[in-house]
Amino acid sequence: MLKKLCLAGCVAALAAPALAVGTGRTMTASSGARAQFGQPSPMPITMSLRGGIMVAPRGAGLAGVDIAVPSVSLLDGWEGRLDADVIFKANLADISTVVPVTLDQVRYVQDMTGRSIYYGAGAGALLGGKAKLIGKAILGFELSARLGVEGNLIVTDAKTMVTVVGRLHL
Repeated sequence: MLKKLCLAGCVAALAAPALAVGTGRTMTASSGARAQFGQPSPMPITMSLRGGIMVAPRGAGLAGVDIAVPSVSLLDGWEGRLDADVIFKANLADISTVVPVTLDQVRYVQDMTGRSIYYGAGAGALLGGKAKLIGKAILGFELSARLGVEGNLIVTDAKTMVTVVGRLHL
């Protein structure tokens, strides 16, 4: 029941542009001027390579890509992002994979040291066998202009996955 509520909350957050409240000011985050509040972001579409591990429900490797599309914003101060990862588990006998693909909304803010911290939510599909609807929670921070670290909580109706991902911005 809790998983279904989390999934419904992610979908509702993505589908509720009427909740946006303009602040009337512009703030700039240190990594690439990403945090734009009160107006559409002037940033171009960017891509990052992703690599990491799934730590729960069991260990697996992860490789993927995310494409930031700042002009796809459902809420004021947020930007759109398309994530696609391949989660693979290799045994001596075989390799099994699943591919979560999500459309996310991400918000960047600055911490006290000037680095960008970001958080967000997304919804999409888990591909590999029978496709399943998924919800996703995101929390990450930028180590430098080209490197970031992110944690993801991916929720389906049957299980919850936790991933830790490094991001290389191209």
